[in-house]
Amino acid sequence: MIPIDLTTWPREQHFSLFKEFTQPYFNVCVQLDVGALYQSCKVQQCSFFHAYIYAALQASNTYQPMLLRIIDNQPWQLATQRASVVELADDNTFRFSYLLQQSSFADFQEHASAVSLAAKQQPLFSEAFSCTEGQADLLHISVLPWLDFMSFSHAFNQTDNFGIPKLVFGKFNAKTGKMPLSIDVHHALMDGLHVAKFVEQLQLCIDELCV
Repeated sequence: MIPIDLTTWPREQHFSLFKEFTQPYFNVCVQLDVGALYQSCKVQQCSFFHAYIYAALQASNTYQPMLLRIIDNQPWQLATQRASVVELADDNTFRFSYLLQQSSFADFQEHASAVSLAAKQQPLFSEAFSCTEGQADLLHISVLPWLDFMSFSHAFNQTDNFGIPKLVFGKFNAKTGKMPLSIDVHHALMDGLHVAKFVEQLQLCIDELCV
């Protein structure tokens, strides 16, 4: 992780403007084309859920603006980030699975399965939660597989100043092959153009998994 030099950063004035906003995040919802990925996972008998989470983490670690954070009121560039993924436990309450990027989807699926199993056997305020939540190098990912939503809003804490991106995946539509994705980003760090380029990178990562 390295600090951004504000004297040479083109976003210096944009950063100064938006970091003082009471609610500095903006949201967009898009439709991802995941039909081929779903069919590929079905044929290979692997987890569709793990596949698109893998693609999201891969794309987020590839596209530089998604690695920007605000620490001590200054912009920083991460080298990599982890995914904090919301998953449903057997009692219909959620847990957080903290997932690291892996060199291959096979390795990621093995890693994610083990982390998920352990997380679901612990309370929400687990040791993993206390050691991980509140750190800047997380990417927040939620999943709402029951809803084909067109908009989304998050609960947020006024003291959260890291500028962590937040992704929410919705219900897969088997007829259209599409799935909604809500993206929240901090406006001091990213604009709509950056979100559009991230979506392109994510779709590319999804498509490459089908090859």
